[in-house]
Amino acid sequence: MVFDNLILRYFPFFGVFYSGGLLLSAYYFQYFVGLNPCQMCIWQRWPHFAVIFFCLLIILKKKYAVSLLLFAALSAFITSLIGIWHSGVELEFFYLPEGCSSSGLGSINTVQDLINKPIISCNVIAWSFLGLSMTNWNTILSLVETSIFLYLAYLIKDLHHEKIKQL
Repeated sequence: MVFDNLILRYFPFFGVFYSGGLLLSAYYFQYFVGLNPCQMCIWQRWPHFAVIFFCLLIILKKKYAVSLLLFAALSAFITSLIGIWHSGVELEFFYLPEGCSSSGLGSINTVQDLINKPIISCNVIAWSFLGLSMTNWNTILSLVETSIFLYLAYLIKDLHHEKIKQL
C-alpha cells in the first residue's frame, strides 16, 4: 500500500528528472565540452521537452494521469525513432537529410565568426562512449523511458481499478 501511494504521488517527477537529465547532459556537452549539435540532435531534444510538459501537467491534473502518461510515452518514443533514424544516418544506412547540418548560428556576430564556425554534419559521430554515439545513448535511454512510462500507465490503471473494486 505504501509503494502504491508513492507511485501514485511521485511518478510524474520521474519523467521530469529523466528527460530533464538527458537534456541537461546534451546542453552540458554543447556549452561546456564544445560539441555543437547537428540538426537531427536538435530534433531529438524537442520530444524531451514534451515529456517534461506532460509530466508537469500530470502534477497539476492527476485526473488525466494515465492519458498524459501515454502522451509522455509517445513523446519519448518519438525521440527514440528520431534517434534510430539519426543512428542510421551516422552509420550510413540512411541518406543524410538535406540541409542537415548546424553551424551554431546563435553566437554569430560578424562575418568572421560565421567563417570560423564549424559546420556539423548529421553523419559525423562527435562523441562516443563504450562504442555508442551520443545519439545511440539517447535512443536507448529514451526507449527505456518509454517502457517505464507504459509500465507505469498500466500499473496506475490497475491500481485505480483495484481501488474502485474495494469501494
